[in-house]
Amino acid sequence: IEWLQASGNYVNLRVRGHEYPLRVTMAGIEERLDPSRFARIHRSYMVNLDCLQEIEPLESGDARLRMRDGSQLPCSRRYRSALRGRVGEPA
Repeated sequence: IEWLQASGNYVNLRVRGHEYPLRVTMAGIEERLDPSRFARIHRSYMVNLDCLQEIEPLESGDARLRMRDGSQLPCSRRYRSALRGRVGEPA
């Protein structure tokens, strides 16, 4: 799994360039994932830290994440400093 996106009563799993819907809540799947490999970055997104390429800070306090597959994902202010700490960047 490269990243996950909440969509109503589903979570879309991004795996090798394809999305697979899974009927589960984001909170439900977050409990089942390894917290050392996956991080919440937004109320609707989680990422596999091994697939993260870059964190681009935005003036609003949020950030944009660039993934190794070229995807760009939003990272809200609420999760940004914790994410930066987990990947070894100063908050």
